[in-house]
Amino acid sequence: MAERRQTLEMHDVSDLIGLRVIVANAVQEVIDDDNETSVEVPDIESLSAAAAVVRCLTPIRLLGAELRAIRKIAGWTAAELAAKMGEKTSWETISRWENEKQPMGGYAEKVFRLVVCEALKEEARGVGYEAGAIAKLIVIDPWRTDQEFRVPPMVFDRVKVRENRAMVNLWEPEQKAA
Repeated sequence: MAERRQTLEMHDVSDLIGLRVIVANAVQEVIDDDNETSVEVPDIESLSAAAAVVRCLTPIRLLGAELRAIRKIAGWTAAELAAKMGEKTSWETISRWENEKQPMGGYAEKVFRLVVCEALKEEARGVGYEAGAIAKLIVIDPWRTDQEFRVPPMVFDRVKVRENRAMVNLWEPEQKAA
């Protein structure tokens, strides 16, 4: 008996990526001969990059766990991120931000968002991004008034587009970042 596959209408991949992400109509559920079930997420690296860019374009303060997830998606150590952010940032500061021992200031958060988006924009080609969007971003902190607030999940579709005379698959957010 051959394995059975089906495309899932919606699948939460947050645990795989470290950010709140739902994939629409792209994840395959695979049931093998022993009735063991697994899921296959196509091109998870590009999906992760797209999620990181969309989250950086979302005008909600980044939490420590999100900072860490985004840094890991970019493939950086805390020291490498600190170097990218400028000489006034140390790896210890990155650690304090990620562990929420010290709040990230507004300017540092914009620098972080810009550094990440510039590094990941090629891998996240399905996300509309322009550097100027970060400069104009007015970040809100909903936790000041609602400790139970949760960042809404990002929903991504896998779309086929023509790029340089070839068809390629890209991850595109269902709702563009504000």
